[in-house]
Amino acid sequence: MSLATPAKTIAVLKQFNLYLTKSLGQNFLVDENILNKIGDLAGLNSNDIVLEVGPGIGTLTQLLASKCKKVIAIEYDKRFIEVLSETLSPFKNVTVFHSNAMEFDFSPKLRQSELPNKLVSNLPYNIAAPLIVRYLQKFSSLTTFVVMVQKEVAMRMMAEPSTKEYSSFTIAVQYYCHPSYGFSVSRNVFIPPPNVDSAVVKLERLSEPRIEVKNEALLFSLIRAAFGQRRKTIRNALAGSGRFDKDKIELVLKMCDIDPSRRGETLSLEAFGALCNTFEELDLS
Repeated sequence: MSLATPAKTIAVLKQFNLYLTKSLGQNFLVDENILNKIGDLAGLNSNDIVLEVGPGIGTLTQLLASKCKKVIAIEYDKRFIEVLSETLSPFKNVTVFHSNAMEFDFSPKLRQSELPNKLVSNLPYNIAAPLIVRYLQKFSSLTTFVVMVQKEVAMRMMAEPSTKEYSSFTIAVQYYCHPSYGFSVSRNVFIPPPNVDSAVVKLERLSEPRIEVKNEALLFSLIRAAFGQRRKTIRNALAGSGRFDKDKIELVLKMCDIDPSRRGETLSLEAFGALCNTFEELDLS
């Protein structure tokens, strides 16, 4: 029986004498139509091994388990572990880990054949952006992400240079993935309603990163430096990071035909790639 109704969700919370913690981003979906739309967007099938972060009482988990080969769920709040053991008891293909998703590592716990290929989650909004970047960088088995996030975060994933939404997060997502907007979600389909609107997005991992760079760590160091001080020019932002010598910055910018008075937020991923490769080729990093 689906938990995606206000009455059933409230009943479970009362049964286990639970209250929701705002700091953990606990807002539970209570609309079965939205639940099904998430499943459809993820293209779930019987061969999928799906990762879910923040299952809560198991509302989305139940849907995933009914359609997939296996579900791996990571729940940080130990109060919900007992709840999940009951709400997921009809399903024998779900493994729940009590862990911090930002520190979780599959490798010591799962065989290669057990690694998840999809992440499908209503992500805790307070960790959504850093978690997405971490999982893109660390877990290459995840080829599809279908996640509900704050609408502002969704827009940042698809932003273009020179817009207010464009950020280091934008570049990290677009370096690894093709992002697409799924659908908007009203705040009124949650208990309790969040203070923000939400959206579901789909990220499809590219077979290779969007650009080729000689030093990926250097690329992201440059990006962080450029966006760490958005009001500064690219020349001053890089110099202010403390890693790059100002004279060397001038040389590299000139070689890449980038005006040093431009701000970092105006540079495309390709421009950052050119900077990275030039620094690396000249051994100036």
